[in-house]
Amino acid sequence: MKLVELPAWCELPSVELTAEQAAAIERDGLADVLVGASPGLWRVKTSSAVGVVVGDDWELRVTPRLAIPRLMFLLGYASDPSGWRSFVAGFERERDLVSAIASGFASLTTRALDRGLLRGYVGREERRVAPRGRVLFGRQAAISRGLPLPVEVAYDDFTENILENRMLKAAALLVSRLPRLPSIARRNLHRIRELLDEVEPLQAVRGIKAPPITRLNQSYAAALPLAELILSHASVGERKGGIKSTTFVFDMNKVFEDFVTVAFRDAMRAYGGSVQSQVKPFSLDESGRLKLKPDLSWRSAGQCLAVLDAKYKAIGDGLMKHDDAYQMLAYCVSCALPRGYLVYAQNSGAESRVHKIRNLDCQIVVSAIDVSSEPEDVLAQIAELAEQVAVEATLVPA
Repeated sequence: MKLVELPAWCELPSVELTAEQAAAIERDGLADVLVGASPGLWRVKTSSAVGVVVGDDWELRVTPRLAIPRLMFLLGYASDPSGWRSFVAGFERERDLVSAIASGFASLTTRALDRGLLRGYVGREERRVAPRGRVLFGRQAAISRGLPLPVEVAYDDFTENILENRMLKAAALLVSRLPRLPSIARRNLHRIRELLDEVEPLQAVRGIKAPPITRLNQSYAAALPLAELILSHASVGERKGGIKSTTFVFDMNKVFEDFVTVAFRDAMRAYGGSVQSQVKPFSLDESGRLKLKPDLSWRSAGQCLAVLDAKYKAIGDGLMKHDDAYQMLAYCVSCALPRGYLVYAQNSGAESRVHKIRNLDCQIVVSAIDVSSEPEDVLAQIAELAEQVAVEATLVPA
């Protein structure tokens, strides 16, 4: 299998690919593929997306600049702020993101299933020759037109085909398609598929959310968040006559934004008000046609006290991108705020600083969060940012 591997935010000027391979990579969003210097050669340019795209005989891997344990902390905290420590346990041994998630999922799921396969009641409606449960007289009359059999019935079936098992099976099947997995992880994935052999597969996996953890499914508590993570970021592309590609892609910009949203909301609880995430757009013009939607806004008593945007971008000179500044300035003008906050990941090259806008009483505050530091230190930085926002908001005229 041909392997092309490169880090995020870089470019390979000459990669030999077929037109079909280039189209698959471009479609799945892992990298931009541009025409190269000669036929058959392509420029592959990566940005904030990391992960893997796998075809029949080729593979593209984009590795994150952030160490795997730190990346898993961002993912884990955004998924479960109270349980992130168990989420990230054991990822230090793996060298790449795919192996880390595959190994963690396979190990935790095998351990959960070895305690016993969960079963539960699932509501079913079907046509049966032998009646069972409650007869659906309305449907029976409409469909069967007076015939006594088959009978339209509804009943609760005590089965292993519950959402928890179906999610674990779907995640195991997707991860098993990826190459270069650790041998232990692959053996565990094979065992998971055997244990869940009778479980019905999910027909659609994108957007599937794990059910709440209760005393009934507590044994799956560690495995389900990883299953949800896999189903949210992995997919199989189909073509007529076969499979075209398997993808497992994370957008670091979205990963960082989700983490900042959850961590900042937790930190701001000490100061009251509410932190909202892209739920209520602002209007820049009086007619309401120019809509703005910041990543985060802090509100109290119907008033917007602060706006923040989280960015994970490559910054070479320590300065923010100009379009980010223009966007934040528009937020500040729309909300009549004297300052707005741009939150960058420090390992993207950003430096904390304050930009005072000419001819306008407004500042753009750039906060660089060092996500490469220990998790507790990262959360402390978010707490400091929350305190800064709360203190400076008191200077906003009522």
